[in-house]
This record gives sequence, C-alpha cells and structure tokens, in this order.
Amino acid sequence: MYYKSSPIIFFIWVILITQCISFPHLASKRGLDYNQPSDHPFIPPGSNDIRGPCPALNTAANHGYLNRSGITNFDELVIMQQDLYNIGLDLAIILATIGVALDGDIITGKLSIGRQSSKVPGILTTPSGLNSHNRFEGDASLTRNDIFLANGDDFTFNSTLFEMMYNESLNNGGLFNAETLSQFRYDRYQQSKAENGQFIFLPQAILLYAAATFLYEVFPNGTDMLPTINVISPFFGAQKTDCGEWIGVPERIPCNWAKRKTPYSAVDLNVQALKLYLANPVLFGGNTGKPNSFIADLQQLTSDNQTVNGVACFIYQAILAVTPSEIDTVVIKPASILSYIINKLDPIFGDQFGCPSTRFKLT
Repeated sequence: MYYKSSPIIFFIWVILITQCISFPHLASKRGLDYNQPSDHPFIPPGSNDIRGPCPALNTAANHGYLNRSGITNFDELVIMQQDLYNIGLDLAIILATIGVALDGDIITGKLSIGRQSSKVPGILTTPSGLNSHNRFEGDASLTRNDIFLANGDDFTFNSTLFEMMYNESLNNGGLFNAETLSQFRYDRYQQSKAENGQFIFLPQAILLYAAATFLYEVFPNGTDMLPTINVISPFFGAQKTDCGEWIGVPERIPCNWAKRKTPYSAVDLNVQALKLYLANPVLFGGNTGKPNSFIADLQQLTSDNQTVNGVACFIYQAILAVTPSEIDTVVIKPASILSYIINKLDPIFGDQFGCPSTRFKLT
C-alpha cells in the first residue's frame, strides 16, 4: 500500500512546493519567507507578541533573532546585534545595558521591547518596557508620535512621519543618508516644539541622533551600503499601497539583504551622532505647558565637548541621569541600578573615550 501511494504523495508535495515558489504570498501566509535565511524566517507577530518603538528590535523579533514574544534579555540582545546587524561588541553592550537598566530588570536581565509585561519582574515594580517615555523612546521621533499628542501612544508607526522623512530623502538623491537624517531630526524637533506643549528634549535625547545613524550605517545592504527606500522601508514596516499611500506592516529584513561588512563600533556611532547633531544643532530643554514655551536645560553640548570623546562622555552622563522606568516616582535611583550601569559601561567609556570614572559615586 505504501509503495502504491508514495507517487501520489510525491506528486502532491511537488504541487505544494511549486505553488509556494510560483506564488510566494502563499508561503508568507504560512509564516515563511522565500527570500530570507531559512534559520531566521520572517513570521508576523501574533496577537500576544510584544512590539515597540524600535524598528531594529521589532525586525529582530519578527525573524527570531530575539524571542518572538518580545520579551528578551541582556545576553540575547548583545548576541542579536552582532549576528544580525554586525554591531561591535562594545556598542552592543552599551545599548543592551541602557535598555535593561532603564526599562527592564537588572536581576534577570529581562526586557520587554514594547509595553509593560508581567514576564519582566523588577526591583520595586514591573518595569514599563521600551515604550516608556524619555528613555529609549522620546519626543521628536523619526516615525513615532510624541506621547502627549497621541493619548500615550509613542510606539505605533506613523506613516505620515515616514512619508515626511522619505520626502526629505528626495532632496538627497533618494538616500536616507547623514544629510537627510540631520535635517529631518531638526525638522521633527521644530515640529514638536511648535505643536507639543509638553515637548521635552533633555540631554539624553542625544541618543536619538545616535539611533538615527542606524538608517545609513546599519540598515543598508552590506553589498553597497546605499540607504535607499528599498532597504529602509522594510525595516520600518513601511509599505506603499497601489494608491501611493504609506501604511504600516510588520517590520522585516529586506530581500537578499546582507549585514555590513565591518562592525559598527561605539567610536563609529559617536562620530556619526556628533556629525548629525552639529549639522543642525538644537538646544536641549523643553516646553512649559504650551507650544513654543521652550526653556533651555542647563546642560548643553557646548564647544568644549563637541568632539568624539566629548560627545561620548556627554552621552554617558546623560544615561546616568535618566531615571529607570520602574521608579519614576523615586527621586534617587537605587544604587544597584547605578552600579549595574557603571560596572558595565565604565570600562568602555573610560578606556575608549577617557571619560572620568563614576565608580566613586557609589561609595
């Protein structure tokens, strides 16, 4: 019986495989991707999976480089950044440390890449996850709303903002390069200041410039490193309809994509972040309840620290000044969280950039 039926079974399999090759949308509906690595296929997030404001992390989760649930941990974050994006180990440690310390749990090393989750415990309360305001996420985002202008939704993709960024790229040959990103960062700053009475852009917002460099240093195909719309839009989950409108879809790795050939290090990041900022510098500070009621913060990126080492130390001090999401109402953050940050980052910022040691602050 088996030998008689096997040709029929084989024929059925041939038809199914042929259909998936001829009509790849059939494969994608089954959670597969005919143009992606077989060991990390694209699978859209399920109804209980968590996604957040960071396109790079959402993409990683949709391809299984991070846990597809959206609950990750320090080690997984460090490994993913190197394996998927070729982020240097030093920068991978910095970014993972910031995320876990400010929005996650330092005991277990767990972090939600989006909303608050009971699966991520905390020292005092449940951490808010990356959706929490003015830590990883902030006002004047490239493609997310200001939290006070969208009823608390600072994590959903905004197609209008993406289209604005795309239109800006057309002024630079259709490239999402440093010129495009510096100008668009400046435009978003001015827009938020004019529209959001609760706009806040404290010194830690320098991290937004650092994040923007990923569009032209990390997202481009490693074969040519051109930040075109064809490689940028999949990472942002931006899709253009037949009617010419941009809509949001699950983020994914572009077809036939390869990561950059050399690691993107902490030094590289600081060079590029400073470049973006100095091309269109702005003041750090915030509005006082009404649009255009801006008051500057005492701490600014002055000429004294407008160097690669200077901006690195500025970033480090800004990180240390941010209050973790789980203790928003506490004036002084627990020494354990400060210790966690300092023990991981002091060697990097001290050895590479000559930043003064902060260990003495724990005594």
